[in-house]
Amino acid sequence: MTEGNTNKNFLRRQSALAHVINYGQFGNVSLNGPGLFICERHPLTILQLETAKSKNPQTLAEISNLLNVEFPQTNNTCHGDDERRSLWLGPNRWLIVEPERDCLQTLIKTKFSSSDVFLTDLSHGRSTVRLKGREAREVLMKGSGVDWHLNSFGTDHCVHTKLFDLAATVDCRDIDVFDIYIARGFAEDFWDILLDSAEEFGYQVD
Repeated sequence: MTEGNTNKNFLRRQSALAHVINYGQFGNVSLNGPGLFICERHPLTILQLETAKSKNPQTLAEISNLLNVEFPQTNNTCHGDDERRSLWLGPNRWLIVEPERDCLQTLIKTKFSSSDVFLTDLSHGRSTVRLKGREAREVLMKGSGVDWHLNSFGTDHCVHTKLFDLAATVDCRDIDVFDIYIARGFAEDFWDILLDSAEEFGYQVD
């Protein structure tokens, strides 16, 4: 999956995985089709936002109105869709993710004081892999001790964990759809391990 970039003034960022991605079906694909579908989401704007604790409620409400996205207040939860999504990272700290378009960081900075809002652009430092399909949770179970059962980790939940011994943030987009954020420098290693783990279920790279 390739996200659109509608601003011609942007130089398109290079994917860390472009040279290793092979499209098609692989592994033990059954008559029912692949158990997993895997793709890279690229390019994305990934922005970490922190607010000053003393001004958090008012500032956050104003940013929420500006961006038309709700910022979750409950630990390890998310809000939004593929157009714009926010993930809880910790107290007064969130991740904002959207397809790369206009400069989201500039938009926020023009409206809010730097003493109220602290922004860190992680777009160049992260790679995002989408894992979906009926066997997605089985693959996640191979890589982490998190309870991935639907009753414990459902839609609009996220977790920061080690996945296949690599630090990752996992966002449950739907019952069997997960976005995985990994440090760009480890993206190729993660991709190789993920495909090895998916092979027994059969998988398709889109």
